[in-house]
Amino acid sequence: MQAILRKVNPSADYSFIARIDNLPFLYEKWHFHPEFELNHILESRGTRFVGDSIEEFEEGDLTFVGSNLPHVWKNDNNYFLPDSTLRAKARVVQFLPDCFGPDFLKLKEMENIRRLFEKAKRGLRITGKTKEKVGALMAQLVENPSGIQRIGLFLNILEALAESEEVAFLSSEGFLDSYHRFDTDTINRVYEFTLSQFNRKILIEEAAALAHMSVANFCRYFKNRTQKTYVQFLTEVRIGYACRMLIENKKSIQQIAFDCGFHNLSNFNRAFKMLKNQNPTSYRAAFGG
Repeated sequence: MQAILRKVNPSADYSFIARIDNLPFLYEKWHFHPEFELNHILESRGTRFVGDSIEEFEEGDLTFVGSNLPHVWKNDNNYFLPDSTLRAKARVVQFLPDCFGPDFLKLKEMENIRRLFEKAKRGLRITGKTKEKVGALMAQLVENPSGIQRIGLFLNILEALAESEEVAFLSSEGFLDSYHRFDTDTINRVYEFTLSQFNRKILIEEAAALAHMSVANFCRYFKNRTQKTYVQFLTEVRIGYACRMLIENKKSIQQIAFDCGFHNLSNFNRAFKMLKNQNPTSYRAAFGG
């Protein structure tokens, strides 16, 4: 499998899309599209992958993803159970950079927006008062989309993002330098395999076989393309899911470690502390219910 070019299908009547998604679970395929995407999670939890960033997400999460940056929001496993009543709800705004014409961004007044779009190539997480302001503007945009007011709200959102210091990069700069949209089949096969199989023992030989490479060549290839080793990537995926399980369910830490693909509790504890700067017990006490 590979990162899917997902067609957004904008309406011919509008310059951009503003909608509410209300689904059993979010779109679960690793994908990209030329449209920028502003995503405000209203109801949903899981792990967010943007480029080489792996983070938990929950209600209130607000992100801005640039053109053709691979991403996926993976809901927790309980969203996919046959009897699940959980919902994944989000406000979404999607638009092409030239949605108001090829010369609009060249205007002097759009200088800050041009810089914002450049930053969005790595994906941005928005926090603080900016998140509150943009969330409120998105709610107005989705609920009252009419004429000039619609365009005004959209530009106010972009201006609030462009002027804010409450934004943080998601993907590393190195990922952008090494990830080329027209040469991604191999790395995406490995990504999809890892995201679906992380909860069992994975041999590096399996990942190398997917890439049709020797283990040594695969290790060099993966490090060059993602700026991290395959083992680091696999560990980050597992710890990301472990964090959500520590917060949400009552299983023992040992069982959570096993469910996330660790077969040795001390290895789990060591990896967890390395990535989260605290042990699983402290994490559960701080963030668990």
